[in-house]
Amino acid sequence: MSNPRAPRNLAIALVILALAGISCADGDDEDPGTALGTPDQVSTTVAETTTTAPPATTTTAAPTPEEEVLAAYQGYWSAVNEAFSPPEADPEVPGLQQHATGEVLSGILERVRSAAAQSSVFRIPEDAEYSHRAEVVVLDGATATVRDCNVDDSIEEHATTSQVIDEAVSTRLYIAMLLRESGTWKVATLERESTWEGVAGCALE
Repeated sequence: MSNPRAPRNLAIALVILALAGISCADGDDEDPGTALGTPDQVSTTVAETTTTAPPATTTTAAPTPEEEVLAAYQGYWSAVNEAFSPPEADPEVPGLQQHATGEVLSGILERVRSAAAQSSVFRIPEDAEYSHRAEVVVLDGATATVRDCNVDDSIEEHATTSQVIDEAVSTRLYIAMLLRESGTWKVATLERESTWEGVAGCALE
């Protein structure tokens, strides 16, 4: 005769085994990977990469021969003004040798030395109209001719006392010849064609 309790006992046994399995799964031997979560649960941080376009390069056009001549001519006058400026006239200003040659160089050096001996300097006021409006009229190989309208309202004064010696304003028309020596333009001759009192003459053209 069969035992009517067998199926019941078998069911109870299966339940006990199932509970035992759950207990083991909750123990200390859990998978470390699972403890961190499933792939969908794991938070992943990705470094953000920023791509910066290289800076745009700008191409500067080389100066034309005319621009080189005018730069050298204006450089000459900048050196002259520096040489005669306070606190004292200085013939050793490098720009004189750099931008002048021949009779112009020897002549300007003599004038600066003379001004230094007389304690004379020239000062350009902050609100001055001083200018050199120059243009190249002839350019032939290593020789260039420049026409320059100069408004000069610089003030001549005593280097020590600052006493004004001359503050007259004048306009001058210069014709200069520049020579190219060892790749550098230099003022070789400088002639004053005309002179006007005040801002006049070529300055009004």
